[in-house]
Amino acid sequence: LIARIAVMVGPIVLLVLGLMYLFIAPKEANHYFGYRCYFGMGSVDAWRFTQRLAGIVLGGLGLILTVIMLIVCAGFRGLAVMPMVESAATALIWQTVLALIGCLGVNISAMVLFNAKGEIRRREK
Repeated sequence: LIARIAVMVGPIVLLVLGLMYLFIAPKEANHYFGYRCYFGMGSVDAWRFTQRLAGIVLGGLGLILTVIMLIVCAGFRGLAVMPMVESAATALIWQTVLALIGCLGVNISAMVLFNAKGEIRRREK
């Protein structure tokens, strides 16, 4: 039971955070709530872009991982304790790696699209 709960916490947290960033993120940058990154806090446009992108990425990742982890938890039924713990640990490591990749993608997107002042980068010709 504990392994099932441990495996399901991460995806549900990602899903909830994604939905919060999409629907109830503050309209302006602040230091208390929202997806904060250096390039996303420079202007209102950069802030809204990073909130929307973080909501889509983290919410989508949370939804996909929730479905996958439900399938993984269903496979725990016939396992002995140690193989179940090994499977749960592997699932937690994969969740962490995918969440870090998602956050890195949001940060790099904000860095590529906006400068430190929050202005949209212009392509030099």
